[in-house]
Amino acid sequence: MPERAAKRVTAVEAVRALPARGRLLFPTSCGVTLSLLEAIESERDRFDDLHLYTGIMFADPPLLKHVGGNIKLTTWHVMPPTQKLVDDGRAEHLPLRLSQVPRVFGQRGEVPIDALFIQVSPPDEQGLVSLGLEVGPCIDLVKQTRLVIAEVNRQTPRTLGDSLVHISDIDFLVDADYPPVEYRQASIGDVEKKIAGYVADLIPNGSTLQMGMGAVPEALINFLSAKRDLGIHSGIITDAFIPLIENGVFTSARKTIDTGKIVTGEIFGGPAIFKYVQNNPRIHMASVAYVQNPMVVRRLENFVSVNSAVEIDLTGQVNAESVGGRQISGLGGQFDFIEGVLHSPNGISIFALPATAARGKVSRIVARLGEGAVVSTPRYCTDYVVTEYGVARLKGKTLRQRAEALIAIAHPNFRDALSNALSRPKPSRGE
Repeated sequence: MPERAAKRVTAVEAVRALPARGRLLFPTSCGVTLSLLEAIESERDRFDDLHLYTGIMFADPPLLKHVGGNIKLTTWHVMPPTQKLVDDGRAEHLPLRLSQVPRVFGQRGEVPIDALFIQVSPPDEQGLVSLGLEVGPCIDLVKQTRLVIAEVNRQTPRTLGDSLVHISDIDFLVDADYPPVEYRQASIGDVEKKIAGYVADLIPNGSTLQMGMGAVPEALINFLSAKRDLGIHSGIITDAFIPLIENGVFTSARKTIDTGKIVTGEIFGGPAIFKYVQNNPRIHMASVAYVQNPMVVRRLENFVSVNSAVEIDLTGQVNAESVGGRQISGLGGQFDFIEGVLHSPNGISIFALPATAARGKVSRIVARLGEGAVVSTPRYCTDYVVTEYGVARLKGKTLRQRAEALIAIAHPNFRDALSNALSRPKPSRGE
């Protein structure tokens, strides 16, 4: 596209440049552009059919109250702020692998967007801004989107790597000055610590790690202090990573590509990590088309993928997104990494989850997935499963062997029922 004008305008003036009917993608997580969303909320009556696209939402901006009618919303990752909207049918869920976001929403994609919001740091002397905390889904869309509006937040850190954009690639610059949205870590209890201990035992020195959101992956960080030369190639990093980077645990020294670099696409956390990543050459930000690309992951030897799940059936099918047919999350980059692990030399994938839910009333190891359950990972891709009762490895095992291994790590209160179901096999839903 030709060089843009990069005009400095107010948020309302920028929003008035949006088409009355069109598609707009805005950044997620800690990089959400709150001032621009507030401007849309104040100007909402000027739109005939504005369709918003986004993913993980930690904030709950007033605009969400007006979704429906002339303001529509589609999310590829359901979160508490968007849960009721999806449940009520006022918003929709788009099943999407995170690595595919730039392609799907690009000009030649299935859902080409008309406009893009980005949150950036103030420009340097060369006119370069950084996408800061939320690089992954947006960086590849900047040059292929007709209208790019940047919220220049004075409190957004300048991160390095593939996060820099010249202001000549931006149409409008909107000044802002507020703390970025924070990610509050999940509560970690004794169960999560027990699981994390088992997972840590599976991770050899020199491995490259990917960890998803949730209490167990976050608890795992505290069990890695005795490891050495671990690498990071992960969709997110959080505050918990800082001490282990500084103490020489996460050096990335043995990575077969991007040696010495901590590669990620998103920063989750609060002031500590926001300050830490500021101009930090150790942190290499990159697009989801790179970080979550299975063809990149396969080049990393000894890659370890750690994720959580809602439930796993006795064949090894994993549901990480729904409860009772209700979408409660999204696929994110989980399967992208698992597919990469399949081809990574000595790579392993681990699903780590408590054995029960609903205060012990429901087993998360189930005989078969329920009506409407989502198969996030097919059984042939599932490798290790870990609960507080131990470790089950499914790779290379028959269906009966898999079931027996999973029953052994289920909560004792549910093992007899699972064994009885195994003796009366029925097709698992989703197969």
